[in-house]
Amino acid sequence: MHASKLLFLALGGLVQSHMHLYYPPTLKGENNPHTQGESDPYLNYNYGCCGREVPGPCKGHLDLVDTDEGKPVVTWAPGQKVNFTLSGSSTTEVKGGTHYGGSCSVGFSTDKGKTFKVATTWNGNCPHREGSIDPSTQSFDFTVPADLPAGDRTIFAWTWINREKEFNMNCAVVTIAGSDQSEDPGYQPAPSSAAPKPSSPPSQPPKSQSSKAPQRPTQTQPSSSQPTGSAQYTLEGCTCSCPYQTWSSACSCYECKSPTTKRHLVERKVLELHKRHLQNAEKLNVPVRRAETVAWTSRPDMLLSIDFPGASCHSKGNPFELEFPDPGPDVVDGDGEYKLAGPDCS
Repeated sequence: MHASKLLFLALGGLVQSHMHLYYPPTLKGENNPHTQGESDPYLNYNYGCCGREVPGPCKGHLDLVDTDEGKPVVTWAPGQKVNFTLSGSSTTEVKGGTHYGGSCSVGFSTDKGKTFKVATTWNGNCPHREGSIDPSTQSFDFTVPADLPAGDRTIFAWTWINREKEFNMNCAVVTIAGSDQSEDPGYQPAPSSAAPKPSSPPSQPPKSQSSKAPQRPTQTQPSSSQPTGSAQYTLEGCTCSCPYQTWSSACSCYECKSPTTKRHLVERKVLELHKRHLQNAEKLNVPVRRAETVAWTSRPDMLLSIDFPGASCHSKGNPFELEFPDPGPDVVDGDGEYKLAGPDCS
């Protein structure tokens, strides 16, 4: 067995694996078509874990940007609505976990990683609490800043701070298309294509030992076998549907793994879950608040020195989720399940 896998097996009972950027494919990611040799087995893990030295930005892979491994994996345009996804899959036997949320930020570097500026911030509920480690349940929409400079190898960065006071960062190399068209008032960039689903969905993660919250069932978009106009839930081995975005007095489960499952009892539980989902729907449907238009050069730097040995800032941790002190103009409000608190910075 490879030495790195032996190391992770030895650490499996001591550390909790996490999440990483799945789409766009991160540098040294297993799904990155430009990765050469082995992928980085530590992409899921927080900075400072596992007895390793704290890597620099982008998990220490900035030296790949100008190589074949740093070729762009997607092309975006200024002002375009795009998305990224997160995954808890791993190249090791240790699977990931969502830690039942946290706070995230995404941004860009136009100078090969010397500086990173904020594009959008999620104060709470990132990763999605209702999701799993499967990237199809962890998709996040945001808008590329309208005046982001064009570039063939712009670095897209994702950061995450969870309630266990752990920091992680992954990066992808993207092309930002020229802005000649975007300067036309009538030009509207097309949305990016949806992030591709993994060919073999990763296993469900073990419950984080430090998380107090129970694991929740997953809500997914309607599939071809699901009744149209409905929201789909998976609970106790059953696939169930409820009228999408409308209240209903009943939900139906049309597929259960075990023939002995009492469907009517599962349907009652799904209905309660659906009602709770709809109670938050209005807030979740319009999550982004834009306080003002801010030029790209005036946007704040991303918070990259937090919650690892030697960092200048430390979050409050449980029972709070991080409130970014300089979130930028595009902020996605969380679901309010945990109160927000800013970090202590020296």
